[in-house]
Amino acid sequence: MEALRSMATSVIGNKDRVVSLFLVGAFAVLGFRSAAQQRQIEILEDEKESLRNGNKAMSTTMWEWRQSLFALAESDPLSFPIPLARLRSIYSEEDRRQAFSSPPSDIDSGTGEVTAQSSVRLE
Repeated sequence: MEALRSMATSVIGNKDRVVSLFLVGAFAVLGFRSAAQQRQIEILEDEKESLRNGNKAMSTTMWEWRQSLFALAESDPLSFPIPLARLRSIYSEEDRRQAFSSPPSDIDSGTGEVTAQSSVRLE
């Protein structure tokens, strides 16, 4: 170790130059790493914005589907396969325990399952 240090100081000239060279190299590496991280942050921010826009579009579409389901169930309650009360319970507009007490006849309990999700959040 001492031999390497004496050889390094003799090649460069003195100890201060070795320390200065090491510090300049460290700052260069840190600057390069910082620039790479900044590019990554910008890419992730762009992706975040596109995901938010996609989420808003999907939320709007799901809200429109929900409204159209309610409209269909209200307009022709006899021919619509899911009763309006069941739709309201799925979308948390009534007591869920009452609506989920018996499985619907059109869903096979072995293969399908009715799940209730909390209200759609629009931002």
